[in-house]
Amino acid sequence: MSRLLHPHFQLFLTVAFITVSEVFLKRGADATAPEDHGWLGLASLALPEVWLGALLLALSAITWIFVVRAMPLYRAFTLCSVIHVTIPLCSWLFLGDQISIVRWAGITLVLAGIWVIARPASRIEERA
Repeated sequence: MSRLLHPHFQLFLTVAFITVSEVFLKRGADATAPEDHGWLGLASLALPEVWLGALLLALSAITWIFVVRAMPLYRAFTLCSVIHVTIPLCSWLFLGDQISIVRWAGITLVLAGIWVIARPASRIEERA
């Protein structure tokens, strides 16, 4: 059970829940006709994809609490920024969205930033 509560596993779950929830929310939003959206787009609330996306967002909040209890917020937040990679990749793979060369460059920069922050932190954890 302790492995399931490990902060890095909880961080992985947070990122996975957020990524999958955004894909489901987008699919739900796209499934309703534009004229049904109205001012708030409430017609989308009738779709199971939207509710599943909302449930996954709620689960991500729970796992995020485990993460921030166990590690400094600056590190947790930086590592969680991998969603700026996972969401575009999943939207490309599962929704058919196009990713421009500028976006690919941005994804590369995000990954480099995460590596810069995570590498010294992992060295400190290895010594402890």
